[in-house]
Amino acid sequence: MKFYLKIAAGFLLLLAVFAFMIWYRTTALGHEALRDIATQAQLCKTVGCSEGIDEAASYLAEQYGLSPSLVQWCVGVDTLSERDGAKGLVNRSWWINLLYEPCGDPITE
Repeated sequence: MKFYLKIAAGFLLLLAVFAFMIWYRTTALGHEALRDIATQAQLCKTVGCSEGIDEAASYLAEQYGLSPSLVQWCVGVDTLSERDGAKGLVNRSWWINLLYEPCGDPITE
């Protein structure tokens, strides 16, 4: 019985590490994309461009009806969906759709 508990604990730990890696990579891609948006829109006033990133995230949050913190995730998923699958994921449709779930449907007028 203890052996099965160790296997289950190891599996849960592996799942948690995998989820953290996905979150970290996706939000990092979103941060890079928001920095590019802020740079192109000339919103950067400092070297780190944190105020420009915040302004771009706030604008996108207002446009699409998301919280500013969720914008970074959704922009990261957008960046992932634009890639061609060279990183080992050939059929990404179900995977990207799963990652888009927190973003919900955008508000359209």
